[in-house]
Amino acid sequence: MKQIIYICLGLLLLFTSNTPIVAQEVSDYTQLSEEDYSNITLPPLSVLFENAKDNPIYEMADVKAAVERKLLAKEKRAFLGFFSLRGSYQYGTFGNESTYTDVYVEPYPTYSTQAQNGYTVGAGVSIPLDDLFDLKARVSRQKLNLKSAELEREIKYDEIKKNIIEMYAMATSQIKVLQMRSEGLVLANVQYEISEKNFANGTIESIDLATDKERQSQAREAYEKSKFELTKSLMMLEIISRTPIIRK
Repeated sequence: MKQIIYICLGLLLLFTSNTPIVAQEVSDYTQLSEEDYSNITLPPLSVLFENAKDNPIYEMADVKAAVERKLLAKEKRAFLGFFSLRGSYQYGTFGNESTYTDVYVEPYPTYSTQAQNGYTVGAGVSIPLDDLFDLKARVSRQKLNLKSAELEREIKYDEIKKNIIEMYAMATSQIKVLQMRSEGLVLANVQYEISEKNFANGTIESIDLATDKERQSQAREAYEKSKFELTKSLMMLEIISRTPIIRK
């Protein structure tokens, strides 16, 4: 029964909320150049933590806490169920038709109308003893339910923040690694260009040119691998924190 209440109140909160539910968008990293990757700067952790409150996991826990808060307010007003009011009101035009006659007057009908209104008001009291003695306990139980929902929300929030910290630290490390491998790739490219000229001039053998080409390929492979790992971490960080990292 309580699960049904959760669903109904949760849907009500979602439909009456002024904040629309928007699908998470991830930055398009395919449009980034190597220079863009070298200029990546992560937002402060405080910004990521605050934006993470838009994470569906946190919002779901927050909705549950809001439902429990409304149920607590309902339990506090439960005593009003012991009382009932009733009333009615009538308004209309009433007609009266009659016939008059005596020994000297022929019978003739008469008809009269009159506007009238009326109302009734009443009240009643019905106090089931079981509900009366359980009233305070129900409020206490609902307070515990609210406290449990709020703690669950904080636990979910802490889990999200831990994931953000983990991905943040990983991305920070991968940015530095990518910068180093970018520098290594630049040096490998320069060395290969020099080797090509030397080979064309006949100052080195083909095996030396092949060796420098292999080094260039290894540097490119290492760079692309680091870029892949960094891109994956940044995309996961965007999803968890609901924060765009790249703005283009």
